Amino acid sequence: MADLKNNYLLANKKYWEKGYPAPNVDHYVFRFFGHILKPQFNLPLNNEKLLDFGCGSGAAVNFFYKNGFNSQGVDMPETDLSNAKLQYPQIKDKFFLCNPDPKLQPIYGTETSYKVITAFQSLYYLSKSDFEIVINKLHNQLEPGGIFFATMMGSSSKDFYDNSKSTDDEWLRKVDFKHSRLNITDYFISFVKNEDDLLKKFSIFMPIHVGYYSEKFRSDEGESFHYTFCGMKR
Repeated sequence: MADLKNNYLLANKKYWEKGYPAPNVDHYVFRFFGHILKPQFNLPLNNEKLLDFGCGSGAAVNFFYKNGFNSQGVDMPETDLSNAKLQYPQIKDKFFLCNPDPKLQPIYGTETSYKVITAFQSLYYLSKSDFEIVINKLHNQLEPGGIFFATMMGSSSKDFYDNSKSTDDEWLRKVDFKHSRLNITDYFISFVKNEDDLLKKFSIFMPIHVGYYSEKFRSDEGESFHYTFCGMKR
């Protein structure tokens, strides 16, 4: 288990250090805002603090900033964070590097009390023990009544799941495959089996909404399927 832990953290960090340029916000970001945050909770009201865990190149942090939040982002690839600061100089002080090993990261971002915490396509790269460390730290940093939103890859993401194999961690699977667009090697993912599995993973929060999004743009690739979870700190 010690070998897996060291290997998977380093392998995933090495993969993401290649960079993931994404200058435009993805649909699940603005739909979370337009379907849930604004109509159900009337947020933001007064420049509420928001943390995006796994912010990548910063598009979501900028989107929430432009829509009235005091938003911050954290991630582990220096490549993406450098791009975020260049792309969004008006909020360059809102991006923070975090340690890949969650045990070595006291808090995420700079605040101990956020109104909203998001984790778009970022939490499923963690082993069971590391996921539990991260989710507890994020829960502690969310204010009572605060909103938590995450997306998780489902086992219906066929390219990734069908080309994966189990490890000695009960959650993580090692993914290896190659086609005309992607070359995935030594990549570790925790797949969600179904809605019950999703709710169990996020049982620390009071569930509000469970959903999903699915997409397929090429006939030579499998479907991409993600669950969405929206919860509240009790």
